Amino acid sequence: MNFRVSDIAKVVGAAIQGDPSASLDLVIHELVFDARKLWGMDPSKALFLALKGRRDGHDFLTQAYGAGVRTFLVSRFEASWQSHFPGAIFLVVSDVLKALQSLAAWHRSRLTGVVMGITGSNGKTIVKEWLWELLKGDFSVGKSPRSYNSGLGVALSLIQVEEGTEVALLEAGISARGDMEHLWGMMLPNMVVLTHLGEAHAEGFISMKEKAEEKVKLAKNADVVVYPYDQELLRAALGDIRKQQPMMKTISWGWQEGANFRLMETAVDAAKGIQRIHFMHRGTAHSFEIPFLDQASVSNAMSCLCALVALERWDESHLSRFAALPRLENRMQFMAGRSGNYILNDSYSADLESLGLALDMLKRQSPNLPLSVVLGGFEQTGMDKAALRERLFDVVKGYGVSEVIWVGKEYRGMDGLVFEDTTALLGSVWLSGVSNKAILVKGSRSSGLERVVARLQARLLQTRLEIHLGALKHNYLHFKRLAGEGKKVMCMVKAFGYGSGSFESASALQALAVDYLGVAYVDEGIALRNAGITVPIMVMNVDAGAAWQLQEYGLEPVVFSLESLRGLISSGVTGLKLHIEVDTGMHRLGFATGEMDRVLEMLRGSSFSVASVFSHLAASEDSASDGFTTKQMDMFASVADGLEVGLGYRVLKHIENTGGILRFGDDRFNMVRLGIGLYGVDPRGSQGGGLQAVTRWVSTISQVQRVRAGEGVGYGMHGVSDHDREIAVIAAGYADGLWRADGQGSSGVWIKGVEAPFVGNICMDMAMVDVTGLGCAAGDEVELFGEHLRVETVAQRRGTIPYEVLTSVSQRVARVYLEE
Repeated sequence: MNFRVSDIAKVVGAAIQGDPSASLDLVIHELVFDARKLWGMDPSKALFLALKGRRDGHDFLTQAYGAGVRTFLVSRFEASWQSHFPGAIFLVVSDVLKALQSLAAWHRSRLTGVVMGITGSNGKTIVKEWLWELLKGDFSVGKSPRSYNSGLGVALSLIQVEEGTEVALLEAGISARGDMEHLWGMMLPNMVVLTHLGEAHAEGFISMKEKAEEKVKLAKNADVVVYPYDQELLRAALGDIRKQQPMMKTISWGWQEGANFRLMETAVDAAKGIQRIHFMHRGTAHSFEIPFLDQASVSNAMSCLCALVALERWDESHLSRFAALPRLENRMQFMAGRSGNYILNDSYSADLESLGLALDMLKRQSPNLPLSVVLGGFEQTGMDKAALRERLFDVVKGYGVSEVIWVGKEYRGMDGLVFEDTTALLGSVWLSGVSNKAILVKGSRSSGLERVVARLQARLLQTRLEIHLGALKHNYLHFKRLAGEGKKVMCMVKAFGYGSGSFESASALQALAVDYLGVAYVDEGIALRNAGITVPIMVMNVDAGAAWQLQEYGLEPVVFSLESLRGLISSGVTGLKLHIEVDTGMHRLGFATGEMDRVLEMLRGSSFSVASVFSHLAASEDSASDGFTTKQMDMFASVADGLEVGLGYRVLKHIENTGGILRFGDDRFNMVRLGIGLYGVDPRGSQGGGLQAVTRWVSTISQVQRVRAGEGVGYGMHGVSDHDREIAVIAAGYADGLWRADGQGSSGVWIKGVEAPFVGNICMDMAMVDVTGLGCAAGDEVELFGEHLRVETVAQRRGTIPYEVLTSVSQRVARVYLEE
């Protein structure tokens, strides 16, 4: 982007404040709303957006100014800023987000190519990325990075589209009535693709009909609309728009008669890993192949086909491109590497926007390690090779990367190590010797850098626990809203983050400005501090012998008895912040309510202060126990108030856990303690409710056996059947976290869109599953729990609780952290 400050001020209607000597002719190249991301750009040419959301961007003006920013878009101006920020310009508007959207709309008016708006409950990102692949070489194509589809994301994406771009692919996502109007006002798409209407984000609408009507608002004044004909609600909503826009062209696909491109058959060849799609158009049969076996991919492919039709690009040459579509990994993968390395695998995308996002994320997740980058080929449409090389170098330099490994002949002469191809890198001394680095691996799919990731990672990922950091952040924000305005949130990351990894979870939460973290033991807190976590940390179980470590690492201990308090006081350590645990009826740990006078007496003779007082609810998720829960909260409120009076100052008070947040919401307390809900589990046993599953345990099929009728399977030869079967052996057993009780049909795995039951006994390192008729092959992925087979379901079958299921996944199972 290249916008003069004077033009921005005029477009958004800003009042200009600040240093009168500062030039309004400065050209802005970057927009930034997070002061921590300024290392990836020239801050003197950046416009800082003081957005108000979870945090107020105005609180970070000093940080942005200190990093070199001199131009700010703000919604208020204070006279003191004139002297505090010499040389700075403040563009003052009533609403920063609306001003940004006005700027995006103005930039849209300067674009002359096709602006394609892509919306739907599912498939938006896949369709966008596939169209990017299918249209390369035909047009200069721009696209929104990753899943930028909100009011903020659309504005940022649109502003980054270069003038002269022939096709811009932009996602539009909505979650409530009225959302689409703002997105449409910016995008004004002349072509719209409606992918699918489903239940995702349906909680913001009174009915699916209302949701369909909101989706199709993106088609207002569009020339062409692509849509799935079989979805009657979308078809009806589009029919209403066509009455007002009779010249609008629609291109539909579906199985039903009436679709412009009517599906006739899909034929799966599991052995080859392909699916052939047969369809009719105007009485003529056509077909093409995709390298995917699922029905969702058929839907996405047909949406892309119809988009190609609209662009007059569906000849045989273009249809053949579908067979080479890559499997898109839309999430960055974090994983432990060998030799002390920490790996971010983003080897499935190659554009400048996502490079900056990946470097920013890696820097956040591993702040104490030097950054290295392995860069393969980039497919940056519209930029010549020399300009691309220069821009790549500027980006990595801006993020403080200490070492760049260039992979490809096009990088000859670049500073750093240059390898002709991936094979040369795989045989290099650098790859065998790199250690204690945070390493980003990124490049186009044709670079084959996934082989480099395989060499760098600590273990093979045949069986892995995927932790979706985006879902964890979503759940945190969901509970923060439920907790209410002004209440602080403590997130429990004990027990290895409920099996999900303490550091990675803590780092993601720190980025959201979480108020407190809670761990079980001192060594867990020390590990977080060593990993760069600076958030206050409460430690639940502390021995007085660890007092000096508490002081050294800035950890805050829980005291729950006169003995534990006396031990810390007598340790010789000074200045600790304590958390007072009170027993209000759970009878596990905690001071008796009658001991508070003695606690106050001991504290007055010490150098310690009290950070919080808290208690545990025993049955907050159980409505039948509400009388007892209310009694606990009343007792705690009385004790906490008395403690504050005795101390002479206010402290944090917390008793509400996940169940308490969901079912109560007592304004007598000023902090909540979030545990299992953070990981997407409702302790009441219900599913959905705005929560997203954070963990997904997956494995792969090692072999498929043909087992004859009358033959058993595994140790003991159990599971005899009266018919021939196909039995898949998966690479996970009870040493990984399965239970022997899961075997013999008690539970199963999710594969090929269905649940397949376990057969025979679960073994130590493997388990057997009946996959008869599913067309499974070695290497196919299976889900042990996650998106489809919920952890709550597995817990119910085992007669236990989700906490135990999550924490029982063995440490030998590799953890992979995914970020959108």
